[in-house]
Amino acid sequence: MTDYGAETTTFRVNTTPLTAANFDAQVALQVALGVAIVGITRGTLQKIVYGNEIQSPGVSSDPFAQREIKWLIRYIDDTTGEPFRVELGCADMDALDPNNRGFANIGDGDVVDAFVSAFEDYVLSPNGNAVSVTSIELVGRNI
Repeated sequence: MTDYGAETTTFRVNTTPLTAANFDAQVALQVALGVAIVGITRGTLQKIVYGNEIQSPGVSSDPFAQREIKWLIRYIDDTTGEPFRVELGCADMDALDPNNRGFANIGDGDVVDAFVSAFEDYVLSPNGNAVSVTSIELVGRNI
């Protein structure tokens, strides 16, 4: 993803190994996660890599698209209960919960819930198990 200043940020997750048998289903899940990412961020999605590479060049025209403003996504392995986390840059603060202002509004019935569903459908824990999102916190990071 690219921010307003043409700086890039990355987001990496574990997924099901790609095979000929699951290729179409995995690409559909990947696209759904890409769409959901666009819904909760302000940056410009540059590329998605998983078997095939999907690219769309450009820099965000939104001055609030800053890679240092991130979502800290906390999730657990559904089998072991082990916690994990990943950061997603260019957070869109419009997705904040008005009742819990430091966190995304899980349960909004909109973009945050779409992201949670797409994440849980596509992402596996580093152990290879299904996951559940427990929180999405707004954080700031220096380079």
